Amino acid sequence: MNIKVATKNVLSLESVALTDIIMNLFIFFFISFSLLYTFNPTKESRIEVQLPSGRTKSEGASRGPLVVTVNAKNEIYIAGARVAPESLESDLKARSSDDKQAGIMVRADEAAAVEYLVKVLDAAKQAGVAKLGVAIEQGE
Repeated sequence: MNIKVATKNVLSLESVALTDIIMNLFIFFFISFSLLYTFNPTKESRIEVQLPSGRTKSEGASRGPLVVTVNAKNEIYIAGARVAPESLESDLKARSSDDKQAGIMVRADEAAAVEYLVKVLDAAKQAGVAKLGVAIEQGE
């Protein structure tokens, strides 16, 4: 007597579901990284244009912060002009009186004494400047 055993090829749904999940993850990561690369400001193309010149000056434009520099010899310069540390507060009041909201940017040499940096920041606060900043060089 010959008995045949019924064998069926059963398709396992677990492998199909796992494949579907993995494919969805691949699609998600490809789209995410593509968007990150596309909207990255360092990867954007910079188009150089030469703007036409005009004779009128815009009065409403902000000039930016007043730059105060302290060099390695602890000499203080306001917008390129050398200033004595004793008259620093009065000079800052006079130069920043028209636009106190623009602020002051302090550029101090790394070899300059911290005492002079603190003098400039303190004089700026005494002059009533709303915004203070210290310029640094971005490391890699």
